[in-house]
This record gives sequence, structure tokens and C-alpha cells, in this order.
Amino acid sequence: MSPLHRLGTAVAAVLSATVVLVAIAPAATAAPAATTASSTSSTSSTSVPCGSVRQLGEKKVVSDLGMSAFTVRQYIGWCSDSRGSAWMNFASVYVWDQYHARGFAYRASAGVAVRGEPETRGFTTGANRQQLTYSVPVRTTTSCTQGWGKLARSGSESAQGLSSLVC
Repeated sequence: MSPLHRLGTAVAAVLSATVVLVAIAPAATAAPAATTASSTSSTSSTSVPCGSVRQLGEKKVVSDLGMSAFTVRQYIGWCSDSRGSAWMNFASVYVWDQYHARGFAYRASAGVAVRGEPETRGFTTGANRQQLTYSVPVRTTTSCTQGWGKLARSGSESAQGLSSLVC
């Protein structure tokens, strides 16, 4: 194989990987594998520890301050936790650019709401002004679930929403 052919192949591979990463970024795909207790809160990550990820149900766009503020989505993916690998659910909250551009402090939270349970599972709160926050993946694939998201602005709850129910 000529050096020029090898260079062309390498450039094509890098461009393909970039297109895939850009395509999945807003619909992001996971959180760090950790505990699945509903009362556990941790700082979220933008890493993708799950494979074979797909969105479940319909996303929900939530308004705050008279504008579209964030989108809540629910996913299923092949994830790992302390018990090994399995199909797990997780949620994401993506804060829209127009809301983020306002410049005030906010924190996004994400979790998985299970029908019949009073608290979300995999609850995670992002860092101040973090636009993309993922919940911790949880083992809830045999339950009816929804992605849940909330914004806290100036230390108080400002908006929350649920993606569609998936059973």
C-alpha cells in the first residue's frame, strides 16, 4: 500500500469518527456506571460507557423563562456497573444554547422515573452551567420508565419534565 493511500485511509477514518461523534452528541448516550440507588447523587459526566445505545420513546422539550430551556431524553444501552454488564436505562438533559446564553447560574439534573415509585433512579446533577447531563444507568428495563430532567436556577427549582412513558 502506498504512503499516499495510507494517508487517505487514515484521514477518511478520522472524518468518519468525527461525523459519528457529532451525530450522537446532542442525543448523548450515557453516564458513568455507578450505583443505582435512587437517593444517590453524583456529578455527571459526558463520557459514554454504554454501547448499542438507542433512544426510547419521545423526547420532551421543557420551557422556562418563556423559552425552550432543555430537552429530556431516555435511552437504553448495554452498560456496566458493579454487578456486571446488562441492558440499562438512563436519561439525558441537554440545555439549549439560547437558555445557556442568558449567562446565569443553573444546574441540570437527570434521572429515570419508574412508574409507581416516588423517586427517580440514577439521579445525577451536573456542574454549574453544564449543558449536557446524563443520569447513571440503572437496571429498569423490565419496568415502565421515563427520562426525567430538571433545572435549578439561583438555588431553586425552575423547570422539570418527563420524556414519554415506555413500557
